[in-house]
Amino acid sequence: MSDRVARYPASTFASSALLFFGSGLATTLLLSAKPLESLVGVTVACIGLSIMLGRLRRRNLAMQLMRHGRAVEARVTDVQDDGLFQVSGHAPYRIVAQWVDPATGEVHIFRSWKVLNDPRVFLRHDHVVVYIDPQRSERYFLDISFLPEFDGAGPA
Repeated sequence: MSDRVARYPASTFASSALLFFGSGLATTLLLSAKPLESLVGVTVACIGLSIMLGRLRRRNLAMQLMRHGRAVEARVTDVQDDGLFQVSGHAPYRIVAQWVDPATGEVHIFRSWKVLNDPRVFLRHDHVVVYIDPQRSERYFLDISFLPEFDGAGPA
């Protein structure tokens, strides 16, 4: 079960590049005795590191929820594209699903991690599996391991 989550990226090229570029810039500027300018390099490195750690944290949470969470089937209600930015000329997509808790009648909305390829062609059913933390329903993992290829970071 955890091997499905292991395929989810913990980092991307961009966050890795920021980390290494910032570290290199900070080191170069520190060695040339320009501490004020080296702050820029340290800042860039911290941004890259925080992106990588955030993604690793989300991946670990997903693995924990798959092991110990409550699995429910949520109805797919939408596939949204994130028009704020594009990667290789394409906006990333998210699967949106809804589930009604039979015990409380409360409606829960779930969003998948961002994926670069349009998942609509791979949605064979109108339901997806969502793993929910039994104590905190706002902590969840919408399983998109049925997609053949994906890249993404998680719910933003």
